[in-house]
Amino acid sequence: MNLLLLLSALLSALTGVVSSVRVPEVSHAVAGSARVAGAAEARRPAATRRPVRGLPMLASLVAIPLSIVLPLRSREPLWANRRRE
Repeated sequence: MNLLLLLSALLSALTGVVSSVRVPEVSHAVAGSARVAGAAEARRPAATRRPVRGLPMLASLVAIPLSIVLPLRSREPLWANRRRE
């Protein structure tokens, strides 16, 4: 079994090396030149600076409540959820 896996890996490696040496087809060359031409047209001038977001003012920070109390009521007693054996 290991020998079959080794031979399969060896065959895959050899066929991968051979296929990468091939000359590219004409259709690939045409598609590559079309892609380069399209990229030049689609290029827009980039923004020189990113927008700056200001820091929050002190008055807006004071308006935020620091302690929020939520009324939490249990619907059933805590001991009722425990598993009884």
